[in-house]
Amino acid sequence: MPPVPPSVRALATSGQLPPELAALFTPPGREKWTRIAEAVDERLDEVDPAVRGAFALAGAYGHLDDIEFLGPGEMDEHNDRAIALLEEALEHGVPEEEAEGLWDVTLRVPDVAHLARDHEEYLAEHGTTASGRLKAKLDEADARYAAGDRAGALVLFREIGEADLWGEFSGAMEVSDLGWCRLLQDAVRFDGPEATRRIWQAARASRHAARFPHPHWSVPLAELLMGAGVPDILEVVVAERLDAALRDHLPWELSEDERWTLSRAIDELEQHHRA
Repeated sequence: MPPVPPSVRALATSGQLPPELAALFTPPGREKWTRIAEAVDERLDEVDPAVRGAFALAGAYGHLDDIEFLGPGEMDEHNDRAIALLEEALEHGVPEEEAEGLWDVTLRVPDVAHLARDHEEYLAEHGTTASGRLKAKLDEADARYAAGDRAGALVLFREIGEADLWGEFSGAMEVSDLGWCRLLQDAVRFDGPEATRRIWQAARASRHAARFPHPHWSVPLAELLMGAGVPDILEVVVAERLDAALRDHLPWELSEDERWTLSRAIDELEQHHRA
């Protein structure tokens, strides 16, 4: 979702909405978007004409907020309503640039709804998701490894890492990445830097280079690689995780614990470069 448009932000303090409606917009950052969308649908004709456009725009934002978590039929319904409210907002004085980001969202919703329908059909046919199947295999591999069947577990970890990912929205990529992370952990523990590098190269190739590791696993992987004699790999993992945190579009923010781990990794890299 784009940032909340300025005219929508101003509604709470405009003095032109009834108090019970203005209260839905406060505090900033904790707006009750579902209730706002309902209120706009119910009371758009009742508000002061001076803020009708901004109120309609708020309704469009409310209908699109978290729309990807709805069923495909509901996505279509909310998207259609958002489009109607965007048109209403423009007709009542909202600048086009304030509506532009929401128009972009409405154009993407049909594709998301199509993926959601595919997801439902896949579940009906297979009984579980791709990630669910991989998670079950990962649990089996972890149990084998814990029981001392290292060879059998490594075969399963490799199968998980090399899984054919039928769709990123399934969450399969995150689980699949764990297969590679388990292999790297084993190589660090038993086989040394060169074996670790071979696993790393295989993992990167399986994800077309830049797609491994998923940002969610980057910091735990960096912690695993510290002191493992592979500063070249550690440097890539740290750099890509920091890049993900700093990018303008959909940044992966760092928690305090993650910042602490990365600071330790950077210290190790600086010591390596000085040596």
